[in-house]
This record gives sequence, structure tokens and C-alpha cells, in this order.
Amino acid sequence: MKQKPLLSSRKRRALLYDKKITREELIRHGDAFFDHGRYVEAAEFYGKARHTEGMDRIRALAKETGDTFLLEIASKDPSCPDGGDPTVWEAVGRKALELQKYSHAVRAFRKAGNETLLEEAQRLLKGVTHSGKA
Repeated sequence: MKQKPLLSSRKRRALLYDKKITREELIRHGDAFFDHGRYVEAAEFYGKARHTEGMDRIRALAKETGDTFLLEIASKDPSCPDGGDPTVWEAVGRKALELQKYSHAVRAFRKAGNETLLEEAQRLLKGVTHSGKA
């Protein structure tokens, strides 16, 4: 089945500020963006709709991919049970290390307050940036 094209940034912005848009429409647009791999835009629609299940999808993806940016966005949701939990941030940092996403690991360990792993991630990030691989 062919996917419909996504909204332009202008149309997306207009919908997010439209006071008459229904929760169901917001969720539908969030799902479309999620299905296209546009997770930040999906989170915008899910957040406006206060769609806990959608934000849970974003949070789960962040944990699976070691993406601190997505976790930060999803953690702003008032229903988020673990947004400030240091163990969650540490787990995301470990996943980021495993995937060699060193800047995400640094950020996650900083939020977790784990100085030992933070120093390790900073050392690895420095090695990558100084070798020209970044």
C-alpha cells in the first residue's frame, strides 16, 4: 500500500496551532510521521493530542536506538513515568555506547549523573572526533 505524502512544514505548523483540530486527527498525523521515520514531528502531534501511547512509542524507540534527543522530547510528556529516572538515562547511554553514538552516550550519562561512564563516553567521543571519523 502506497503511503500518502507527508504534510509540508507550513501545513504541519498550521495544524499544530489549529484550535479546532480533533485529537483523532492529531494522532493520525502523528502516526503518519512515525511510519515515515519522522519521529520528532510525530512527537509534536502526539504531545499536542496528549496521546500517551504515541509518546510511549517514541520513548521505546529512544531506548532501543540510544537516542537521547527523542527521550528528552518524550520525557516532557506529563504522563511519562521515567523521564527523570537516572537508571533509564544510564540504560540509554549504554545502548548509545553499544551503537557507537558517543555524543548521545555523553548526554545520557551526564543526565544519569554517572561520572565514570560519562568520562568513558567522553574519551571515546574525543577519540572519534580527533581521528576524523565523526
